[in-house]
Amino acid sequence: MEPHHLRGPKELTELAKSHEKIILEIGFGNGDNTSFLAAKNPNALIVASEVYLSGIGSLLNSIDQKSLNNIKIYDDDVRELILNLPKDLFDEVYIICPDPWPKARHHKRRLIKHSFLKVLAKVLRKDGTVYISTDWENYAESIEEEVEKTKEHFSFKQISNEGMPITRFQQRAINEGRHIHTFLLKVLKK
Repeated sequence: MEPHHLRGPKELTELAKSHEKIILEIGFGNGDNTSFLAAKNPNALIVASEVYLSGIGSLLNSIDQKSLNNIKIYDDDVRELILNLPKDLFDEVYIICPDPWPKARHHKRRLIKHSFLKVLAKVLRKDGTVYISTDWENYAESIEEEVEKTKEHFSFKQISNEGMPITRFQQRAINEGRHIHTFLLKVLKK
């Protein structure tokens, strides 16, 4: 993983100086969307965050097979990374099917909370976007509630998944009869 490993915020801040566009994917799963983004944006830096080794291995295989050289993998808690980054760094952020923590007692573990979104707004550039998708109805409702609490930071709408690849996790949800909810948040900065 070494040439693709991102060690932390200092390295990312340095790398950012040589890239006009920087995209972050949080929880990339097996890397389907990450590979798509890297191929679609060959001059952008793609920062891919995942803690599960099997997903990291899948993405590394895809990087080798497709000769992608614009991906850096961060294998620790992305919240810590984001908290230590300068303002206005990312152009786009993708959060595809984050862990829904479906049991009510575990909802506090969900990533999409207004406190996290406020921190994310700081590291997004003017007109930056966040794409969030979930296949869990109650998580979709929770996301709407959390975004509503950050309306001074984001405009928000539900969109179709058209033009974006269907990941294996999303395909599994579709096969099981669940609808994919996709949200577009656009940062509001002057």
